[in-house]
Amino acid sequence: MNTFISPTWVTKDVAAFWKNSIKFVGQCDRQWDDSFRNKPEGAQIGYTVQARIPQRFTVTEGQALQQQAILNQTVPITINHQQNVGMGWSSADSSLLVEDVQERYTMPAGESLANKVDVTAAAEVFKFVYFSIGTPGTPLSSNQVWTNGVAKLQSFGVPDPYCAVVDPLTQAAVVTANFALFNLPGNKDIFQTGQFASEALGVNDWYYDPNMPMFTTGFFGSSTPVVSSANQTGSTLALSGLGTYSFVVGDTFTVDQVNGVNPVSYADTGFPQEFVVTAAVAGSGTVTLSISPSIITSGQLQTVTVSPANNAAVTFKGATGTVSATLGTSAGTVGLKSRQSLLFNDGAFAFVMADLKENLAGARTAMVRSKSARVSMRWVEQYNIQTDQNPSRVDIIYGVAPVLPYFALRAWS
Repeated sequence: MNTFISPTWVTKDVAAFWKNSIKFVGQCDRQWDDSFRNKPEGAQIGYTVQARIPQRFTVTEGQALQQQAILNQTVPITINHQQNVGMGWSSADSSLLVEDVQERYTMPAGESLANKVDVTAAAEVFKFVYFSIGTPGTPLSSNQVWTNGVAKLQSFGVPDPYCAVVDPLTQAAVVTANFALFNLPGNKDIFQTGQFASEALGVNDWYYDPNMPMFTTGFFGSSTPVVSSANQTGSTLALSGLGTYSFVVGDTFTVDQVNGVNPVSYADTGFPQEFVVTAAVAGSGTVTLSISPSIITSGQLQTVTVSPANNAAVTFKGATGTVSATLGTSAGTVGLKSRQSLLFNDGAFAFVMADLKENLAGARTAMVRSKSARVSMRWVEQYNIQTDQNPSRVDIIYGVAPVLPYFALRAWS
């Protein structure tokens, strides 16, 4: 039986296949979508809202009132990606079997959009995450590495549940280490539809995602990197003792004797505070790095136990050490490549979609706004009288942001 292809039907079908294909994006916080629906006919590219992050208070001892400031901290979320899939068919093909349309058009369109969004979103946010586990170039095959990661998130007050989205090679290493522990009765696969069968290693949900990014570190030649002066605070840190260097956004490091604090209790976590480089820079000898989080030693926004001491040793992720060390190749001229997986609470990252304009001159349009699929898609088709074709496209518009980067950690492998 032939079925007429309607724009509404096709759009809903594409959205369904999208929902079944997203891995990383499917685990992000989506509460901010409605913030972009206050503007008539949808948000424009580049439109930004400010997401408020939780208020922080310190606890004082005694009966006296010590009033604290209300800190309305916000993180911008910008709709800056419009992506589409284009296709078309003739009027004679407009009564294709439903099965043919799904196989030839809607399923590939949904999968392609989902994969593109996963690639874009993961690549944009992971470089702002400063906590980490693992070693560049070494598969994450030890269960303790993952349980240590969970312990780190817990020590920094990150609430559960936790989700892990891992690259396929990391998935293979985890599976190999846990055949007996996590395999289901009846010899079913340890991963089902891209996900562990159940909670494991303190992580509630496990997904594998071939779209997780690769990261290439910066590099430096023989160096003994140290803090160049005492009492530095804020979002920059001056270092000396470097050879020729080139740092990239996403490089991470720790400073000797500088630990992180729990943002709720302000207790020393016992973990060295990890910092991430937020602006690329190259040179030799000395450098002032732009970093996150900021070095704050007291008050409501405290991040570290102490300010770095003068000449405190600095250890970069992937470096051979701290004295006469190199980062990258033995000559320190090319960075190290590393697969990046993520372990996080969904509040770490926001993914938002907005509605596109529907009233388009001379075109048939259809929108799907699905709360279950968490998607807003627009289908547009327009008949071409000269070719008897119906060129069509399905569009989405979205943005992604690291709202609470300390709610996540990067798994290097």
